[in-house]
Amino acid sequence: MSTEARPEDVAMPDEQRLCTACGLCCDGTLFRRAKLGPGERLNVPEKIAGTLFTENEVDYFRLPCWYFNEKCTIYNESRPPVCGSFRCRLLKDMADGEITLSQALDVVADARQMRDRLLDRYRQISGKSDILCFRDLLEELGHIRKKLTGNEPESADYEVLLAECNIFEALMIKQIRSEEEFERI
Repeated sequence: MSTEARPEDVAMPDEQRLCTACGLCCDGTLFRRAKLGPGERLNVPEKIAGTLFTENEVDYFRLPCWYFNEKCTIYNESRPPVCGSFRCRLLKDMADGEITLSQALDVVADARQMRDRLLDRYRQISGKSDILCFRDLLEELGHIRKKLTGNEPESADYEVLLAECNIFEALMIKQIRSEEEFERI
């Protein structure tokens, strides 16, 4: 299977604009992994090949994607078919005429801004700068929560941050992803 875009895989211009402006499915905000279709494993770009793994006889690659740098750097050249076939709620709502491109772009801008504030807040509280994506942040907060007894001064800061992350996830479910997709991560 070729990784080149086939005519039926080419998104409409508004969809392309939304996807390249967003990237929340590529940058580790929404997902930790992307599921490959049958035969795709053999034809993924080099940097993705280094992140491949198999679980229960299904092939995946890890996210954030190495080809994502504020936007997809291989969007129209050699992205895996899984990337072109995923349809978030925003794309579906736009295709159904429920929202405009402008409204969808506003949702994305708000989501990215909120996510960035959460990541910055974690860096301020922890003094660490190694958390790169939202899914990493959630994982780290889970580890921290298990270690804290509630008596540490920073405990309240972490609890507030975790609550803000939960609000962010709820907004992502409402505006970008379905609850079922969130549960399958």
